[in-house]
Amino acid sequence: MNAQQLLELYINTNSNEAARYWEDLSNVVGGLVHRSVGKREISDLEDFEEECVLAIWTKINALKIDNTSGGIDNIEAFIRRAVHNRYCDAIRRKRPKWYNLKLELLEIFSGKANIEGFALWEVPEVTGRLCGYKQWEGSTKSGSAKCKDLLENPSAFRKKLLSNRDPQEVPTYELAAAVLDYCGVPVEVDALTSCIADLTRAYNPEPLSIDAQPATDEDSGSPIDWLISSDTNVEKQVVDSTWFNHVIDWFWREFSELSVKQKKALLYGMAADQVMALCVPVGMNTVAKSLEITTQDLASLISRLPVPDSETADELGVQARAVPSVRFKAWSRIRRRTLKSSLTFVDE
Repeated sequence: MNAQQLLELYINTNSNEAARYWEDLSNVVGGLVHRSVGKREISDLEDFEEECVLAIWTKINALKIDNTSGGIDNIEAFIRRAVHNRYCDAIRRKRPKWYNLKLELLEIFSGKANIEGFALWEVPEVTGRLCGYKQWEGSTKSGSAKCKDLLENPSAFRKKLLSNRDPQEVPTYELAAAVLDYCGVPVEVDALTSCIADLTRAYNPEPLSIDAQPATDEDSGSPIDWLISSDTNVEKQVVDSTWFNHVIDWFWREFSELSVKQKKALLYGMAADQVMALCVPVGMNTVAKSLEITTQDLASLISRLPVPDSETADELGVQARAVPSVRFKAWSRIRRRTLKSSLTFVDE
């Protein structure tokens, strides 16, 4: 029985029969997540794989509760996309400078920055997208390893290709071209981003105002934390529909108490699967109304979550650097009240 068949049997049978398929489906989901996560650099993202599994089971059980709301046509493709979205969200929060630099490079190489001569394309044999000069488009060669060689002797690179200028003073598109000239072949976007981030020392934390700092360390955790209790096995909590409904009900009541600005800052930064897990039991119309947008706008929003802080800032009417502050305060309120709540799993 393949993964798709297991998924459909689990979703479409009653709870007693579904239990027969849960273990096999759990193993399949765990294996697919592990394979997808293994292609990414997650050394500084603690518990990333476990969070991906949790988010995916959240979506699966939301469908089991209401399987008329649309299904998962291809479980393998769904998991790859879910891991990708969560990885982007994690990187955005963990490495904001790196993430913003990658977005800038994507705009440059895709042509959105109105800078000609660059190209961006995908190659099945390569994990990430390749970028390079227009005449290289379609090439399967990758010079990502040469980026590491460059960083071992950055002074020689600066002397030969930057005329001894400080990389921090060189426009990003010009710096990208210099790295490409050094490599002589296309480079994976992530490798180029890391190379330029290292050259420009873009790993330092962004300066934030006192208001932007979370009140405590626990307030700065992942949004996924509202779904779980540390006292109970995570998989058991997620699989159990009673627990899931209890958590959703609690979260929605707390979410409804926030201001519209806080709601948008919080929801716009979440992954699509988390928002769908909320919309299924609560209803698209109700969620859209709480955000003061139309249902059509909400559906369009979900397809491109998480939204970059620069776009969220435009929606909120604040500066981009203020978005994390608004989001932190919203999560802080919910997390503090959650810790004081009765959100615990009780075995029957």
